[in-house]
Amino acid sequence: MVGLIRQGCTCEVCNFSCHVTCADKVPSVCPIPPEQTKGPLGIDPQKGIGTAYEGHVRVPKPAGVKKGWQRAIAVVCDFKLFIYDLAETKASQPSVVVSQVIDMRDEEFSVSSVMASDVIHASRKDIPCIFRVTASQLSTSSSNKCSILILADSDQERNKWVGLLNELHRILKKNKLKERFVYVPKEAYDSSLPLIKTTQSAAIIDHERVALGNEEGLYVIHVTKDEIIRVGDNKKVHHIDLIASEQLLAVISGRNRHVRLFPLSALDGRDTDFFKLSETKGCQVLASGPVRHGAITYLCVAMKRQVICYELNKSKAHHRKLREIQVPGAVQWMALLSERLCVGYQAGFVRYSLHGESAAVSLLHPEDHTLAFISQQGLDAICAVEISGKEFLLCFSCLGVYVDCQGRRSRQQELMWPAIPTACCYNAPYLSVYSENAVDVFDVNTMEWIQTIPLKKVRPLNTDGSLNLLGLETIRLIYFKNKMAEGDELVVPETSDNSRKQMIRNISNKRRFSFRVPEEERIQQRREMLRDPEMRNKLISNPTNFNHVVHMGPGDGIQILKDLPMNIRPQESRTVFSGSVSIPSITKSRGEPGRSMSASSGLGIRTSSQNGTALRREFSGGSYGSRRQAMTSPSEGSLSSGGGIDGGSDAPISQFDREDSDSPRHSTASNSSNLSSPPSPASPHKTKSLSLESTDRMGWET
Repeated sequence: MVGLIRQGCTCEVCNFSCHVTCADKVPSVCPIPPEQTKGPLGIDPQKGIGTAYEGHVRVPKPAGVKKGWQRAIAVVCDFKLFIYDLAETKASQPSVVVSQVIDMRDEEFSVSSVMASDVIHASRKDIPCIFRVTASQLSTSSSNKCSILILADSDQERNKWVGLLNELHRILKKNKLKERFVYVPKEAYDSSLPLIKTTQSAAIIDHERVALGNEEGLYVIHVTKDEIIRVGDNKKVHHIDLIASEQLLAVISGRNRHVRLFPLSALDGRDTDFFKLSETKGCQVLASGPVRHGAITYLCVAMKRQVICYELNKSKAHHRKLREIQVPGAVQWMALLSERLCVGYQAGFVRYSLHGESAAVSLLHPEDHTLAFISQQGLDAICAVEISGKEFLLCFSCLGVYVDCQGRRSRQQELMWPAIPTACCYNAPYLSVYSENAVDVFDVNTMEWIQTIPLKKVRPLNTDGSLNLLGLETIRLIYFKNKMAEGDELVVPETSDNSRKQMIRNISNKRRFSFRVPEEERIQQRREMLRDPEMRNKLISNPTNFNHVVHMGPGDGIQILKDLPMNIRPQESRTVFSGSVSIPSITKSRGEPGRSMSASSGLGIRTSSQNGTALRREFSGGSYGSRRQAMTSPSEGSLSSGGGIDGGSDAPISQFDREDSDSPRHSTASNSSNLSSPPSPASPHKTKSLSLESTDRMGWET
């Protein structure tokens, strides 16, 4: 039974236990006959419901295999693998908190035995009894995977576990029980950015910009341009709330936790004034939202048991104080739901009218005795979710309950947390519950537990949980991509764990920074990539903002290309390259009879008499330099398919490649090349042909 408290129902007479949903199906006879007290182990292959197997195992201690193993109970239920911690004493009961969960619907799910090299700190006699369960941790394109090492009592027991899990996974695939995952975790930005390490809160401004609040202040990161802008002063930022309707950013900052309002124009690096709300000293929680069908936006600020409501406007101060509200307890959570302020405190939630036209309504009705346990146990309020205008889900530290607008229970079943929650975020209709070892996602309408994201020490940075901070050895900014949404809320760039980027301050503007590789590092990085054949392909990036105009295959479009303007700068002097070739530029047409020249962006010259023939040229740096002096006049000949030689300037081979990099027929510097271009009889340019005999006499050798 999953849950921290109230996992099921128990008979007071015979102590028979069952799930809450099964209570109506229990036989009315008491005590229940022994043959009916236990159901058979098994799993429904169509729905995936049921317990397939359970047993005692051992898992590595928190410090790793080197520190030893600890007892646990493993349960395979509902196509999930649950691990519960177990104390070392023999009579101990397993913890109700799920230590780890791996969903078998995960695309990266796998089970296998291990080699000695996989568990170098394990005892040699334990290796045959160890198996590993793997699932995806970040996106499938990432190399980061979540793995659990499990030590069985014997190698036979290990084989039983491995065979069982693989068979269930095969059944799952056969019956096409697709994964119901909603979120795909991706790294939002380069983890080497030092600002990420101390991030307290964040907000997505648009598809390419993220606002980060940390111990050093408020910063805006342009994730695609690697540009960073510091906003305001250097006071520590505790919380960020984007109010898009009013073009404002509400921030809790400073040692005294005051609320400050920044116009969104300040996020572009402009010098604009912010406004400090002086009455908000010691602010713990803030919330904003529209009322009166979006005509007015309210900002509510909570300090201990007091809530101050402001109306936001277009005045210089951007706000007007509306009213103050006293709450029965210290405010733990707050939001605007259906144009009313909903405040959560210990063991309760209350709804307030912002204009005071109606009395406050408690969402836990005092006459509903089925909810009395919440106040008796003093459960902390985490969040409230509006399912519809008539139903709410109230999330407490141990479970969630469904109530109507008067605070009476609306559903008998309760929402159970697998582990102790640290935070809750809501993005309709999905509720994300954060715990020490994972993020569990529930559908609030169907009450289904649909996903477990096995990220340890992760906490949300905004209210909907789209931005998160992963607090492992390398602190990472994580974006939860919603697969059900039409498009990405944030463009996620490619990241690398070996980044050499650094924050470099703009000389002309002290608020602007660029996050890039320094020039000396860039040169060194290029040298390393050139030495590595596999890394060499990464020197040329994929095309961006690319529009396909027309397809050009081999031999197509040369007549079209010849009419394009060629802006090749003439060189004043010619340079003789040792071991390389200079490709002459086409500078000027000569209207001499008997010449025919066709060129396209330096593709070269070919006579009509050599149509269809590719001439093999052998180049030599030394002979090229010596023979070149003998060619006193460029009109005496031209080099077929390799570029003409005339009185104009020569462009180096690197310039030639750069200017014609898009052409499928551009020349490259090599020891032996077959250079050819199709004929162009319609060309208006004329030049004298270079015969095969004269070419051979030139002696171009390598």
